Amino acid sequence: MCSVNKLRYYYYYYCSISTGPTGQIVLHKSDIAVAMSTIVSCTDYGKVFNDNIHGHIMLHPLCLKFIDTPEFQRLRNIKQLGTTYLVYPCASINRFEHSIGVCYLAGQMIEALCRNSGEDINVTKEEKLCVELAGLCHDLGHGPLSHSWERYLKASGVDWKHEESSTEMLKYIIQKYDFEKELKKYGLNVEYHVELICEFIRGGGKLLVENHFLYQVVSNKDNGIDVDKWDYFLRDGNCLNLSISFDYKRLMQFSRVVVDPNSNKPKQVIAFRNKEARNIYDMFRVRSDLHLRAYQHTAVQNTELMMVDMLLKAENYFTVQIPSGTKFGLNEAHTNIEAMSRLTDHILYDIQYSHDPNLEEAKSLLNRLHTRHLYKFIGSYNLIFINKEIYNKSIDVENLKQNLKNELQKQFGFEFGVTATWLNCGYPLINPLEKVLFFKKPLCHNDSIILDDTPYQNVYPMNELEFFKRDINVFSKLLTLKDGQLKEIDLACNSFLKNFRP
Repeated sequence: MCSVNKLRYYYYYYCSISTGPTGQIVLHKSDIAVAMSTIVSCTDYGKVFNDNIHGHIMLHPLCLKFIDTPEFQRLRNIKQLGTTYLVYPCASINRFEHSIGVCYLAGQMIEALCRNSGEDINVTKEEKLCVELAGLCHDLGHGPLSHSWERYLKASGVDWKHEESSTEMLKYIIQKYDFEKELKKYGLNVEYHVELICEFIRGGGKLLVENHFLYQVVSNKDNGIDVDKWDYFLRDGNCLNLSISFDYKRLMQFSRVVVDPNSNKPKQVIAFRNKEARNIYDMFRVRSDLHLRAYQHTAVQNTELMMVDMLLKAENYFTVQIPSGTKFGLNEAHTNIEAMSRLTDHILYDIQYSHDPNLEEAKSLLNRLHTRHLYKFIGSYNLIFINKEIYNKSIDVENLKQNLKNELQKQFGFEFGVTATWLNCGYPLINPLEKVLFFKKPLCHNDSIILDDTPYQNVYPMNELEFFKRDINVFSKLLTLKDGQLKEIDLACNSFLKNFRP
């Protein structure tokens, strides 16, 4: 029996129930005390948070230990949506509250799977706690302005993903604050369970091959349905004032664990009732909507482009110093987890108010951002209409952007910025419903689970223009352009993209 279900069983087992003189049900206080002490000894009390998305939520006391560290608290000063707040005034939420929300949903998802799958699965309380900690710590490694920092490092020639820094930061916190005793207090082994948490953050690993479904809760690499997305869809939609139509609570209610029929080795994965196919379709439609209307909005891309250029101009002169005295440049800080733990959005103010003459160019760009003197938008070019041949191919979009940028700068003699609106639903040009397992409603209570092989990707097709949009966006860094120049640049962009071959 799943350990989460055992707690409920113990509660009702230990409570003595009798009938009072008027026929009412009576729970004896002494027996309730025994039952509650049994539950508390297993789970311990945590702390209640009043979250604006999920309401009052309780987190495990071990989670609180991680939350109450400076390294986790830094997430209060890292904007979740990067430079989106410069376009949407209320888009100023931080990684801190999102991480707490994901931790809560991870625990809720495990409980739902245990409740719905019964004796078909076995999840220990230690494994459940590891999944919750993975949800809590999955974004520990983010740099200033979240994903904008990754794009800055890519522009600086550095291949870096925040997930690896998250696992490093997790281990750094455990070592720095001697959390080994705290982990052991709740049955966690430093070597095994910490690595298991890291695998849950990455979304894959070798420690739990058969219980693969546990890897799908926080970071689902199989079909993209996970509690991380559920939380940020709701949280981002709330601050952006965009309606969110899918219902994650229904997905939890109608989820269970099944044996993957497509795997060579026995592997348990998460499946959903077939009637939830539309709900899952709505989830991916919401994802597309958020990207089109906010995350990859052309004005947001413009502000991010300027922010990246500002950081590139500052990187050789702005350093992060750790207590040992060692200094790291902006594009080096990720190589030292102690330096990384000191990076938040505050660096923008450090640059803005710096008296270093070497930072004047960076300060000038930052001032342009704050006074809304953005790069000149030339246009968006949809590859579906301009060059369907390359749209249907898996192309290197970074190479395409760089080639167009070089061609325009060579032809017109001033700088351009090129970005891409590149939607994938998690997979290049594949309807994600192809990757989801569905099961039918059992006819009888004890019937075995039967998978539904209906091709729901055909029932709910995804429009190319909405779900798989491929736009190339061009900006001029020269603000004063005549109408004739704008037309020439527009013609040059169309001609290049029409004739481009990867």
